[in-house]
Amino acid sequence: MPRPLLTNGFMATGKSTVGRRVAELEGVSFEDLDDRVERRAGASVAEIFQSAGEDEFRRLERAELERLLEDPTPRVVALGGGALLSRELRLHALERATVVTLEAPLDVVVSRASSTRRPLLSGADPAARARELYEARRIAYAEAHARVTSGEGDVDRVARAVSAVWKREPVVVAAGLQSYAVDVGSAIVEERLAALSGQPTATLLVTDENVQAAQGHSLGKSLRGHATLALEPGEAHKTPAALERVWRAARESQLDRGSLFVAFGGGVVCDIAGFAAATWMRGTRWLAVPTTLLSMVDASVGGKTAVDLGDAKNAVGAFWQPAGVVCDISLLGTEPERGFQSALAEVVKSALVGDPELLDFLETHADAVLARDAAALTQVVRRSIGVKARIVSRDERESGLRAVLNLGHTVGHALEACTSYSAYTHGEAVALGLVAALGIGQRLGVTSPSLSERVRALLARLGLPTDLSRAPLGDAVELLVRDKKRRGTYIHFVVVSAAGRVETQSLPLEQLRRLALTC
Repeated sequence: MPRPLLTNGFMATGKSTVGRRVAELEGVSFEDLDDRVERRAGASVAEIFQSAGEDEFRRLERAELERLLEDPTPRVVALGGGALLSRELRLHALERATVVTLEAPLDVVVSRASSTRRPLLSGADPAARARELYEARRIAYAEAHARVTSGEGDVDRVARAVSAVWKREPVVVAAGLQSYAVDVGSAIVEERLAALSGQPTATLLVTDENVQAAQGHSLGKSLRGHATLALEPGEAHKTPAALERVWRAARESQLDRGSLFVAFGGGVVCDIAGFAAATWMRGTRWLAVPTTLLSMVDASVGGKTAVDLGDAKNAVGAFWQPAGVVCDISLLGTEPERGFQSALAEVVKSALVGDPELLDFLETHADAVLARDAAALTQVVRRSIGVKARIVSRDERESGLRAVLNLGHTVGHALEACTSYSAYTHGEAVALGLVAALGIGQRLGVTSPSLSERVRALLARLGLPTDLSRAPLGDAVELLVRDKKRRGTYIHFVVVSAAGRVETQSLPLEQLRRLALTC
C-alpha cells in the first residue's frame, strides 16, 4: 500500500464508515474530505452551500483534495459524492491514489440520506433528485480502480474487500463506463479470473495451440463450464479466417450478449479474441489474460483489437475495452528468451515516454529482470502498463496524445516491413527504432547526447540490438512514406526531450530521410 486510498461513490454509500474501518484494519490514519473543508472554511457543508453556493464548495473541496494528493503517505480519505466530478481532477486522483467506488441500491441510498441533511436532496422529491444526480455522475463513479457493493451488508466484509483492492495495487484504464482494472502479480490468475468472470450465460476461452500445451493447466477451475478454442499460433494466422473460427465457436457454444470471451495468450490471441468480442452480438464482455511480456505491457491494454488483411497489419479492427486484464507474472516462466527480451524494448519505450523512475529501475535491476525475478518483473510490468493506461485514459481513440506511444515505432515498423517480418521480432525492431529516434532527436537539438548513450547502453544490457549500421535503414526509410502517421509530405515523428518526456514533431519526409540515414 504505497499510496493513499480514496473511498468514492454516491452519497450515503458508506464512504466514511467503510473508510474508517479500512484505516483501523490497516493501522493507518483516516480523514474525511468534508471535515477538512469545514475546518478550512470555518463553516459546515450545508452552510457553505447556503451562503456561497455549490460552485464555491466545489472549489474549496478541490483545493483540499489537491493538498491531500501532494502527500503520498498511505492513509484513507473518504470523499464527498461530487468530489471527483472534474475529469481532470479524477485522472489526477487515479494517478496519485487508489480510488474505490462504493455502490448501493438507490432505494437504500435514499433511505440513508433522508435521515441526514443533504443540501443536494432538498426539495419535494428527494428520490427523483437522487436518481437524476446519480445518472449525471455515473462516469465519475465508474472511473475507479474498483467498484465494491456496500448495500446493507456487513461493514467488515466491505472493508476487507476494499482493503484487498488497495493491497493489490491494480492499474486503472479510465474509459468512462467501460473503465477496467489491470491486475499485476504472481500466481494470481485463478483467483482474479474467478472474481472477474461473474456469472456469464456462457464462456468461450480463446487461446492458441502453444499456450494450451504449455499453460492450459494454469487456469485451474477459475472458469466453470467453458468451451475452448485453440487457434494456430503466430502473426501469420492473425487473419479474418481465424476471426471467423472464433465466431463459429461462439455460435456453437451459444454465446449471447450476456456471455464472456476470455483471451488467454499473446498479442495475436488478444487481438483476435477482443475483435470477436467487439463484433459478436454487437459487443460482448471479454477478459484478457496475456501470457507473454509483450502482450502484458502492450497488446492487452488500450482496447485496440484487429486482424491483418494480407500484408496490411491491423487493417480491420475496433476499439473495444476488456472488462478486466490479469497479468500473472508466473505465466512468463515458459516464454522463449528471444521473445521475452524483445518485449523489454516496449518497457524502455514506456519509461522514456512517461516514467523516468522506471528507467532508473531497469538500470539498477536489469539482472533481476533478465532472470525473470517475480518481484522485479511485477514492478516493471505494473509501471509500464501504468504509463500506457494514463495516456489511453486521456486519449482512448488515438485522437492526439496517444501518438506519443509510437516512439521508436515509425522506424521500427518500417524495419519489420522491409525485411518481410522475418529478420527482427517486433521488440528488436522497436529497439532499433528507439536508437534512430534518439539519434534524430539529437540532430534536431531535442535529445541530449548523454541520454541517447544512456538508453543505448541499457538496450544493449537487456540483450537488444542497437547497431543501426547492420540494419537495412535505407530500405526502411523508403517505406516511411506509407507510414500511417504521415500527413501529406510530412510525418509525425516522436522524439525524446528528457527521460520521461517526449514530443511529436512534424517533419518533412526529405528531412527525416536525411536525419535517419546519418544516425
